[in-house]
Amino acid sequence: MQAVRTNQEWILALSGQERQQTEALIDLRELLLRAALYTMVSPIDDLREMDEHERMALAEDCAQEALRGVLARLSDFRGESKFTTWAYKFGVNFALTRARRERWKTISLDALSEDEDKGFWLQRQNNLQTIDSEMPALQTEVGAIIQAVIRSELTDRQRQVLKWIAFDGVPMDVVVERLDTNRNAVYKLLYDARLKVKRQLAAHGYEVEEVYELFRTA
Repeated sequence: MQAVRTNQEWILALSGQERQQTEALIDLRELLLRAALYTMVSPIDDLREMDEHERMALAEDCAQEALRGVLARLSDFRGESKFTTWAYKFGVNFALTRARRERWKTISLDALSEDEDKGFWLQRQNNLQTIDSEMPALQTEVGAIIQAVIRSELTDRQRQVLKWIAFDGVPMDVVVERLDTNRNAVYKLLYDARLKVKRQLAAHGYEVEEVYELFRTA
């Protein structure tokens, strides 16, 4: 049974030495494991094919990663909530992130890239249209601008990263691993691609906020 600690006692114990810290780490890891397991037994499509043993192993990994995350961010805790509530969120968030990564292990990013040659951008543009009498025309115009930038102004790598992350929802870590690079490099590619799109939209009189609003209900 876990010891009951106040916020200050948690911080002091985790920052302490030997027995006191060891006991606090064991209790914290147990809390984070419960958070991960609770998240993974929920109806998450990404883990639907996993058996109980695989889920437990994944939850154990998540709890360990979340533990490192909590310890690394310990100085950020301001005591505005219970420490256990604050830490519990780490377990949930790490579990959700890993669940998404598990999903993309079975999906070929090469196959997603081939979608571009099959009218992907035009298809996405058409899917964004709504039943509003004026919206489809505006969406088509903006979509055409975005499509033109993507096809003519982006490098192959920028186009690939923008599509995977912004359109397909592929997690950043999966893209980093697939391209055998680092997060900073992928972020730079994504930032540059978005900047080119933003500049062309502005040149045609569209502000980013207007574009977001245009497609908000799509």
